Amino acid sequence: ASAGALLFTMAAALDAPVVTVIIPVLNGADFIGHAVESALASPGVPLEIIVVDDGSADDTTRIVEAFGPPVRLLRQDRQGAYCARNLAARDARGDWLAFLDADDDWMPEKLATQLAAVAGGADDLALVYTDRLNFGDLTRFAPRQSDSVRLWDGDIFEPLLLGNFITLSSVLMRKSWFDRLGGFAVEQRGVQDWDLWLRCAAAGGRVALCRDALTRYRLHPQQMSNALEQRAQDREAVLRRALELSRASGVQRQTVRRALSNVWMIGASQAEDTAPWLALRWYCRAAAHWPWRIDVYKGMIKCLIALV
Repeated sequence: ASAGALLFTMAAALDAPVVTVIIPVLNGADFIGHAVESALASPGVPLEIIVVDDGSADDTTRIVEAFGPPVRLLRQDRQGAYCARNLAARDARGDWLAFLDADDDWMPEKLATQLAAVAGGADDLALVYTDRLNFGDLTRFAPRQSDSVRLWDGDIFEPLLLGNFITLSSVLMRKSWFDRLGGFAVEQRGVQDWDLWLRCAAAGGRVALCRDALTRYRLHPQQMSNALEQRAQDREAVLRRALELSRASGVQRQTVRRALSNVWMIGASQAEDTAPWLALRWYCRAAAHWPWRIDVYKGMIKCLIALV
């Protein structure tokens, strides 16, 4: 209680809203300390940091507990990162929720820049995200997200149908919107963030964008090769659920076809190095939904060459 009172006293003194930083972690001893330190290095921002340990068997909890306030540790038994984020959000004291993965980190000015971007914004301004810098295994990625992906703001529902361009670790979301939407769904694995952004945009939530690359996103070797079929099925399920929302009733048929094609294009591009037969099948599915794209046929040729 005293820590909470101090937090809000600090917020009043700085005339700034309180931010709750949410970090789920599972066996993240190699990274968690750096992630927490990057969040703490946010000058002028009243914040609390909630780390949710998802059943770690390494030194994660010892590292987190050593920080002390404003870092708090919650625990759960292997329910997954999105359940961990929901748990932390229920316990959050902040006006805004900032999501940070345990192996990512932030630039010091990230939160202050985002808060400045939403200052005075209407209640329909639901979240603000940033461009990102990629680091680690850059085999399949440009160093900066916006070098290869267009980033949108405002009413983003239709662009978001075509693929998720919002990096979870870059998001600052109004807690009232998170609560209104019921938090992250847990039916699908690995794509729950895309689902939340789609539901938010469909409900009228506007999105702001900080075009500075203030988030650093770690890419691991083999990161995209895990559970390929399950991830592709979950991605399609999320898209089809979004297309059933009333907001989607005015979406043009060609946008729907492109969106369905993109689901399988994404899966195919992730599978082509390790599972070319699977990738070829998915490229065919992508072409069936939207055949007027050269990249799908380039992908098919690459898979056929690999299979020869």
